[in-house]
Amino acid sequence: MPHLTKTVVEAAAASKAGQTFIRDDEIRGFALRVIATGAKSFVFEGRIKGRMRRLTIGRYPDLTVAIARQRALEIRTAIGRGEDPAETRKVERNESTFDALAERYLHDYALPYKKPRSVADDKYHLTHCIPSGWRTRRLSDIDRAEVEQLHSRVGRDHGKYAANHAVRLLRHMFNLARDWKMLRSDNPAARIKLFKEQRRERYLTPEELVKVNDALKDEPDWRWRAYFPLALMLGTRRGELCAARWEDIDLRQGTIRLPETKAGRPHLLPLPQAAIAILESSPSRMKSEWIFPSKSAAGHIVEPAKAWQRIRKRAGVKILRIHDLRHTLASWLVGAGYNLSLIGRALNHSQIATTERYAHLAMDPVREALERNANLMFGAKPVSERKKDDEQP
Repeated sequence: MPHLTKTVVEAAAASKAGQTFIRDDEIRGFALRVIATGAKSFVFEGRIKGRMRRLTIGRYPDLTVAIARQRALEIRTAIGRGEDPAETRKVERNESTFDALAERYLHDYALPYKKPRSVADDKYHLTHCIPSGWRTRRLSDIDRAEVEQLHSRVGRDHGKYAANHAVRLLRHMFNLARDWKMLRSDNPAARIKLFKEQRRERYLTPEELVKVNDALKDEPDWRWRAYFPLALMLGTRRGELCAARWEDIDLRQGTIRLPETKAGRPHLLPLPQAAIAILESSPSRMKSEWIFPSKSAAGHIVEPAKAWQRIRKRAGVKILRIHDLRHTLASWLVGAGYNLSLIGRALNHSQIATTERYAHLAMDPVREALERNANLMFGAKPVSERKKDDEQP
């Protein structure tokens, strides 16, 4: 028996008798099969669970001799462990594709359990961040190296936040695939090192707020003229205010009830007089179910991004996200001396730690406390008294 090499394989001739086998002298069971048409393929022959079986490894030259040898060794190793490679390959042939996983993820998990905004985010990342070539691939064919490359590419093209979101989404999807028996191998998105994310803290300054208010006066759509001031006064998230109904407004009591929030619970907010004035003069009052109706499928305004960019640019305000309006309310409340617990209630935070990100803005009370403590520790005069001493002739 010869040692199967590229030279031996290419020199192998077809037989008129049907098929010819050239068996390797190194790996027992590894052979080259040549049929009457001249087509060549690598096979493995051996006893699997008491039965003689012949498994096709792959055709030549689609499969190189080196790769065929490696796969033959893998088959022998699997047999040695008591496995049936034929059954494993049968399962692999029937394995789900990434497209099937994406469809099931959206239908069986995202839509029933996630909020519409989160579902929209998932669809965006699946469309714009995941390579289209993954759609038809088997799940086990997608490896860790490819996920790492995707993370790097998305980070370069779409930013670090989008890249991290894409990997977290993949990680969750592959975990669900294992639970659903769609994937039997390891999760290729597990333990991928994510980019370091830094929280953005951007607030409207008093000067910028004046400019935004002036720009709002020139906004032709009454809905946006009302939406953004209300968002600033109430600190609501964009979707919460977009989908607000008149039935959730009590002008007599001066309250608004947000039935669905990120925190997963209803949120009751008092309405400032300025907000009540805006709502009382709204054209949709007594005419629509929605405070901000539209011709969209939802029946109300859905995405304020374009309107906000238009208003922001007209005001000459540098990059400012709609969510930064919520931060602006928090920063102004902190600056006015209100405690973090109250601010957390206003913003409907589930944990005080979320509100504590604004604590650094309340410098004056901290400064005063440290100043008083220093005076007690070292007997120094208060700053106010030192200034009086300096003013005396």
